[in-house]
Amino acid sequence: MGEVSVPASGMQFDFVVVGGGTAGCCLASRLHSLLPQSSVALLERGPDETENPLVTNPLAAAQLPETDLVINYKTSPQSKLNNRQITNYAGRLLSGSSAANYGAWIRAPATDYDHWAERVGNPRWAYKELLPFFRRTESHYDPSGDAEQHGFQGPIHTTSGRSYPLREPVHAAFLQAGFRDIPDLNAGDAPGVAPWTENWKDGSRQHSNKVFDLSGVKVFTGAVVARLLVDDDRVVTGVALTDGRQIQAKREVIISCGAHKTPQLLMLSGIGPKEELEQHGIRQVVESPAVGTNHFDHLALHQAWKLKHPERGLALGSPAFNDPAYMLGYPVEWIATDAVPSHLLEPALIEDAGAQSGIDPKAHPNLVPSCAHLALLFAYAPLNLSGDYNVPLDGSHVSSGALLYKPTSRGRITLSSADPNAEPVVDPHYYSTQADRQMLRAGVRRIGQIMETAAARGIIEGETTPRGMPSLTSSASDQDIDARIKDYSEVWHHSAGTAAMGKNIQDSVVDAELKVHGLKHLRVVDASVFPEPISATPQATVYAIAEVAAVLISQGSE
Repeated sequence: MGEVSVPASGMQFDFVVVGGGTAGCCLASRLHSLLPQSSVALLERGPDETENPLVTNPLAAAQLPETDLVINYKTSPQSKLNNRQITNYAGRLLSGSSAANYGAWIRAPATDYDHWAERVGNPRWAYKELLPFFRRTESHYDPSGDAEQHGFQGPIHTTSGRSYPLREPVHAAFLQAGFRDIPDLNAGDAPGVAPWTENWKDGSRQHSNKVFDLSGVKVFTGAVVARLLVDDDRVVTGVALTDGRQIQAKREVIISCGAHKTPQLLMLSGIGPKEELEQHGIRQVVESPAVGTNHFDHLALHQAWKLKHPERGLALGSPAFNDPAYMLGYPVEWIATDAVPSHLLEPALIEDAGAQSGIDPKAHPNLVPSCAHLALLFAYAPLNLSGDYNVPLDGSHVSSGALLYKPTSRGRITLSSADPNAEPVVDPHYYSTQADRQMLRAGVRRIGQIMETAAARGIIEGETTPRGMPSLTSSASDQDIDARIKDYSEVWHHSAGTAAMGKNIQDSVVDAELKVHGLKHLRVVDASVFPEPISATPQATVYAIAEVAAVLISQGSE
């Protein structure tokens, strides 16, 4: 990897990738591999911390937000969450959030990608068409796994099946609560309960800069891009840095800055809604009203549960929880996906649609029979508890999470100023629709059902609640659940959708080839192009998008 700290003036490359994160490192590497005679520059504003122990160690991931390697895009006050400002983390280093996440490796159900393809009018994004790109990235943990579904020679090694003391009773609790057993959640199938899969290898993080070969790519760290360079014909010719220097792109510029920074860079470059640009004195280049809109994330509620026999070494923090294998990844073994009954969801969607013309709530993708609206999981530690919900990490507690996979609330990214060093304004509008409230309430009650099974009662004494709040059971009232969510919900930092893919410039930012509407030689390749939420953590899908983009770009350059 040819790395320099600050690029010299007047440098020129065939391709300039802005953002050295999850997608950016993968894309730059693949472009060089597919087009070895072409020059590729990768610009990252953060440092290279490839071997930093806080990055490589799975149990150190929780400490990263306390460092400069992670940005907290704290939201504006959220009116439906008691005006709390919710943390939105993203990596600020080479490898981006792949160097700061918890390593979950999850694909969405096939129907999610099939609907994506239908929405954007191109079968390229359907599940079967994406499968070769999912396979290209991974080395599946099971050598006897389904070769149609999985790759075995990719740069990212997946892992699963690490056995903890509570493996069997937790699995039994899911089954007793009525979940279907799925041997492989990454085979396009849902809902059901399946083994947790992650991409820690031998207890070390596999972030994008580490696993993708960048030896033929010119990597610039500490490179803060101020704006895109656009000529009078709306051709993007390169980028300007905050120090005034420029890097030219002979063929294309590709933005891979993530769901917060990608729309910010577009708007700073005059690409966005006119009113927003005028407010900050930015000359408009292209009227693109969808830039920064359509923001969504995965809101979740976590609960702490006291163990009956903590002396047996059942959870993190106990001296007896000391098998070295327990330290090789996130302390989770099972994850379930679940569907909210249509008789609960459909009226909420109708209520949210209201008098909006042209909207048929009964055709909503959340009503597809195989839709997985929720993720439910248990961690062998009291993790992701927020505010004053303090539970000791001493082996006495485990935790549950009910995660809203398919929110209908949509937020927005706007500019705080015309300064590229300033962070954007993030207003996600969390929990703002009746459909979201119905789905997450159902998830919390589903956790209650699981905890009320015989298998769970054999290991759990009860819920340890935030001070003054009642325990949430399978029959908890809407009011009690909402009160807990308003005070203690958090997100899983999966922001997406803010430069969404679609058919036209009125309601999307890029087309089905990831090209930005209204400009030439500019694409976006990151989670901001998701047109709608998927029932998965985003990492595996972001890599697949980068793999697709590399092929599209290389084919267009032949």
